[in-house]
Amino acid sequence: MIPAHAPAVLAQLLAILPAYWPDMPLPSFLAAQIEQETCITLQHGKCFSERAELKTSREYGFGLGQLTITARFNAFQEVKALHPDLRDWPFEARYDRRMQLIALVVKDRHHYRGCAPLMATARDTLACVAAQYNGGTGGFLADRRLCANTAGCDPRVWFGHIEHTSLKARRLASGYGKSFFEINREYVRNVLLVRRPKYAALMDDVRGNR
Repeated sequence: MIPAHAPAVLAQLLAILPAYWPDMPLPSFLAAQIEQETCITLQHGKCFSERAELKTSREYGFGLGQLTITARFNAFQEVKALHPDLRDWPFEARYDRRMQLIALVVKDRHHYRGCAPLMATARDTLACVAAQYNGGTGGFLADRRLCANTAGCDPRVWFGHIEHTSLKARRLASGYGKSFFEINREYVRNVLLVRRPKYAALMDDVRGNR
C-alpha cells in the first residue's frame, strides 16, 4: 500500500527534482528512502511526515530524510554546505518540508556523483548511495576495499559482492536490536528491492522511466 501522506509529499518532490537533480535515474528510490526513514508502519502518523523524529542516547534524527546529529557528526550542517539554497536553513525551521526534500535530493545526488565512477551499473550506484546515506562514505569505501581484497568479490557490484564484505560491527548494537552491519545492509535492500517498486507508477512512469 501507498501511505496516506505519500502522494502529497511525492508530488512536491517531483516538482523540485528538475531544479536539483533533473537526470535522477530512478525517482522511486527517493520515495522508498523516505518510507524507510519515516515509516515505523505504513499506517503510522509520522509516516511520510516532516515531523518524524528519532531520539536516542547517541543520536537525534529528524524529517523526511532523518538528518542525523550525533556527538561525532552533524548531517544537518553537512548537507547545508552542499547547496546554496540550503546554506541559510536554520535549525529552528528544520520541519520545513520543502527544505527537507531539497536536502534529501542534494545529499543523494552528492553521493551518486561519488559512487558512479566506482560502480558497474546504475542499480549498483544507487545501492552505493543508500549504503553511504545510512552508514557513511568512509564506511562504504572501507567495505569496498575489503571486497577488492577478497577472492571472488567484485568491488563494482553491490548485491552478492560488497554487501557481504564489511568492517562494520556484527554484534548487537545497544538500543537498536540489530548490528550496524545488519542495519546498513537491510537499509540498502529495503530501499532498492522491497519498498521502491510500489512507487514506480507515481515517480518513474511520469518521468518516462520503466
